[in-house]
Amino acid sequence: MTPAREEVTGGRYFPRIHLLMRILDRYLLRLMVLPVLIGLGVFVVIMLSETAIKLGDTLIGMRVPPRLIAQYFLYRVPRAMSWSLPVGILVGVAMTCAQIARNGEATAIRAGGTSLRRLWAPMIATGVLGAAASFAIEEFVVPTANQRGTEVFRRMTHSQPVMRPRSEQVFRDKEGRLFYIGYMDDETNRLERVMVLTEYPGAGLRVLTAAKWAERSGDSWLLREGVTLHFDENGEQTGEPRHFEAEKIQFWTALEDYYLDQRSDFEMTTRELRDRVSALEIGGLDAQRWQVRLQFKYSMPVACIVFVLVAAPLGIRYAHLGSFAGIVISILIVFLYNGVRSWGLAFGLVGDLPPIFAAWAQNIIFGALGLWLVARGR
Repeated sequence: MTPAREEVTGGRYFPRIHLLMRILDRYLLRLMVLPVLIGLGVFVVIMLSETAIKLGDTLIGMRVPPRLIAQYFLYRVPRAMSWSLPVGILVGVAMTCAQIARNGEATAIRAGGTSLRRLWAPMIATGVLGAAASFAIEEFVVPTANQRGTEVFRRMTHSQPVMRPRSEQVFRDKEGRLFYIGYMDDETNRLERVMVLTEYPGAGLRVLTAAKWAERSGDSWLLREGVTLHFDENGEQTGEPRHFEAEKIQFWTALEDYYLDQRSDFEMTTRELRDRVSALEIGGLDAQRWQVRLQFKYSMPVACIVFVLVAAPLGIRYAHLGSFAGIVISILIVFLYNGVRSWGLAFGLVGDLPPIFAAWAQNIIFGALGLWLVARGR
């Protein structure tokens, strides 16, 4: 481009400056690629390690084909990636900013008339794209992958003992039924002294089913030598007890949740969560837990943007501390952010905080801090 075709104002050639900015943006993005991949990979491995511990406790003593175990972990990767992407972007931004500040590149760029806020523009854009990618993975990939992972888990356990020996166990399923199991026999895959209590909201116990033992039948269980009692809203028995020799019941999912401590509501789509909230509210039931999960579905991807706003200024400011300043900053931000997120989730689930504030508190706090730090950058 010749000077004659360039608009000159204040002694600067704006087309040439625009070209230099594009070159600078590409340079910064290239610097970020490797740290982002490192941060993403490390956090994915950490999350899959937690899955491995839970799976190992569940399948202890079983002879499971390695192919099924590999498939199970493969289906867990999408969720690990959606949660790890903000951390990867955080590490990439913090290390890149620390590097260019330590090498004097940030100082040279500022001396050339470019502000730090303009320097951070491609990083913020990366955060926005990361948030969109994280939400898309969580919304469109994770639910299907989790379902297939559950199917693989069933294939691993259907020909194996499905439990470890336990006594006096109590747990609920997603329908609210309460299960009591006197003893879980891992050698015979039998449940001894089983009781199933069905309660209606605000009406107490309505149906009680008790059986001497239960055995697995495909995806269901057969209650053996049992009796069913019905109760009215005052707790008085109605009708005659119904005795049975065998009765099929579905609570395989409840056992899976009990052993793997799965959080399947995190892995539902936003539409499914909204439908669940709507159905509970129409029925006059408490939907607090599901409202909190729904809001977290939206708030977690935004961490990609929040982390950029905080890490970029801090990476520049504390680069003089050494080569590992970016990593230290990343660890501190993740630790503090996750602490606020965990407390918000805990208080939200028990109803002490409104769902929106419980799910968005960490983004509000760290986002405000990040905006303040960016505003100070010149």
